[in-house]
Amino acid sequence: MVQVIGSYVHEKSEDFEAYLAAVGLPWIARKAAAKTSPTIDITKDGDEWTLSIKTAIINTEIKFIIGKEFEEKAPMGGKVQKAIGTMEGENLVVSSKTEKGEMRRTFVFTDGGMTMNMHAVAQDVRCKRIFKRA
Repeated sequence: MVQVIGSYVHEKSEDFEAYLAAVGLPWIARKAAAKTSPTIDITKDGDEWTLSIKTAIINTEIKFIIGKEFEEKAPMGGKVQKAIGTMEGENLVVSSKTEKGEMRRTFVFTDGGMTMNMHAVAQDVRCKRIFKRA
């Protein structure tokens, strides 16, 4: 099994700005978000997972137990939304219910890093953010 716990540094994105536009993020916020290079720290304490996402603009942290609904703040706007974390094979999936519909983030892990596949289900738009292990 691939190691999930660890720190990841952003390398590149594919279709990220188009994804942000499709989900209704304003132009200025899109431009700022597209220029970010986040680091993601994933830890686990017992059954509780923590994803800490840090950028030059904003830091967010979500804590959850696999299979249990939790609340998270939207990174832009800070609205509280319901979400659930699941494991699909070796992939960690976080699905959020937002005003724009379901947003799925699938974290695919390899020995060299992680790819975060983002899918706005209602809009059927996708993007990738690619990270290397720190």
